[in-house]
Amino acid sequence: MMKYKFGTALILSSSLLLSQSSFYVNAEEKSNEQTENTSKSISFEQAQKMKPKELTNLLTDEDLKLHNKVAEHQSTELETNRNTNEAYQNVNGYIDQNNIKPSAITQDTRMNSLPKYDYKSDKFIGVVIHETANPNSTIDEEINYMYNNYESAFVHAYAGSSKIVQTASSDYLAWGAGAKANPYFYQIELAQSSTFDQFAKSVNNQAYLTAKMLDQNGLKPSLADHNGGTGTVISHNAISQYYGGTDHTDPINYFSQWGYDMDQFYSLVQKHYNQLNEASDTITGDTHTVASGDTLYNISQRSGVSVDNIKELNDLSSNDLTVGQVLKLK
Repeated sequence: MMKYKFGTALILSSSLLLSQSSFYVNAEEKSNEQTENTSKSISFEQAQKMKPKELTNLLTDEDLKLHNKVAEHQSTELETNRNTNEAYQNVNGYIDQNNIKPSAITQDTRMNSLPKYDYKSDKFIGVVIHETANPNSTIDEEINYMYNNYESAFVHAYAGSSKIVQTASSDYLAWGAGAKANPYFYQIELAQSSTFDQFAKSVNNQAYLTAKMLDQNGLKPSLADHNGGTGTVISHNAISQYYGGTDHTDPINYFSQWGYDMDQFYSLVQKHYNQLNEASDTITGDTHTVASGDTLYNISQRSGVSVDNIKELNDLSSNDLTVGQVLKLK
């Protein structure tokens, strides 16, 4: 199952690693009423323009103490339990060739029981990509373990080969990537798979949810791993490198076991993001209300109705449009 780390006190129990400290807070104190930040937030727009060092410098000692929670993975995280030299198909190509669609996004009914602390940046400015580092645990077991031990760590969502489950509200921060990154990011864990097909489906689900969450906050995909930690898609490994407060390297090693890497994952996120925005731009109704930036040409492209037909349906003598104008499309 998932292992957790908090502070410096570590307790080894069976195969589970769970830590505690004097800052351990019980479930009664972690009520739904907690919505305050330890320190004053900065604007979402301002945070997007800042580099990791600038963001971490804004965190107070109280912030760092309160949010010093990391989802602890196995100590053998860098060791592989599969032959990394084994040749696999191209994962993204396999997804396309087999027309693999993402699973429906569901929400766990327990998500409102978790602590609610505001982001330092008002809203999350990117998505952290995790993986559970446990080949012997199902996605449901990981989620159940998280809820039973949420005082130590928790994340916003889990992706597996057959499901996507949101486990914490995106309106509030989660405790999975260390004190310096938790106040700024949405966080998704990837449950491990035992077959190539399952891996492809699971990583497709994780990429899809990443794209959905970026779109939710009006963020465009950009890979932080090769850009000094600045970007909207970032591995836990890059959090360790550029933000600090954690030393984890996931999902790099697990990805490599399947011939995969963050560049390929980022490409998959971009594909889903583009598809989401294409779908959201499609006009399917009998009428369309003209918005800022609309032209007869792009309305035609999005609706499938020719420019000439739109003009004829609406008795238009020119291509000029006004915001708020209602156009007949059928």
